[in-house]
Amino acid sequence: MTLVLLNKFLKRLIDLVISLIMIILLCPFFLIVAFLIWCYEGRPIFHKSLRYIKPDKQIRVYKFRTMVRNSGDPQYQLVEKYMREGFMDIPLDSPVYTPIGRILERTQLVETLQFFNVFLGQMSIVGNRPLPELNMRYLCQKVGWQQRLASPAGMTGISQVVGKYDLTPDERLHLESLYSRVYNEGHILICDLYILYRTAILILTGRGLPVKDAERFLIKCLSV
Repeated sequence: MTLVLLNKFLKRLIDLVISLIMIILLCPFFLIVAFLIWCYEGRPIFHKSLRYIKPDKQIRVYKFRTMVRNSGDPQYQLVEKYMREGFMDIPLDSPVYTPIGRILERTQLVETLQFFNVFLGQMSIVGNRPLPELNMRYLCQKVGWQQRLASPAGMTGISQVVGKYDLTPDERLHLESLYSRVYNEGHILICDLYILYRTAILILTGRGLPVKDAERFLIKCLSV
């Protein structure tokens, strides 16, 4: 077994163990958050969507609902305001978010239901985010977009630790494609551990990783 294959096997094993532990530990949290959303925001409690993890493969992803129920109404103009060449990043000060939703988004706790996707082998803890169909339609127009999907989708990834609002679409695609190269050619476990560390830093301090530092790190993981 080559080092790359061993790293991939260990990555999946770690995902399986950690996701099972986190699902068990977070069950009380899931119930509390669901109850709060139901009390203060009403139903639906969850938001479900189909996301692309490969060019020809979708999965169903569940998140706690963080937006108002009519977030798709023309008055919010989400696509017109926030879609940038295949990536839609809605700032937390947008009126489309609910008060509870802003807290869940800021702390990334909104993503915790995806531990179920990780446990089922549909996603990894670290990887490039799975994309909705609208994002995919835009992304397919970019040169080399397939490379971005050449690794398992993840709950957090290199774009998240840089800060998705601080990236241009081309920078984001470049970094995420580099991550996929690391998965297929480099030291993915070292890469994932650092991304998890930087995710914690971002959540606790709000300080993202500079784009150039992220690029240098990924390139280093290809040659370590």
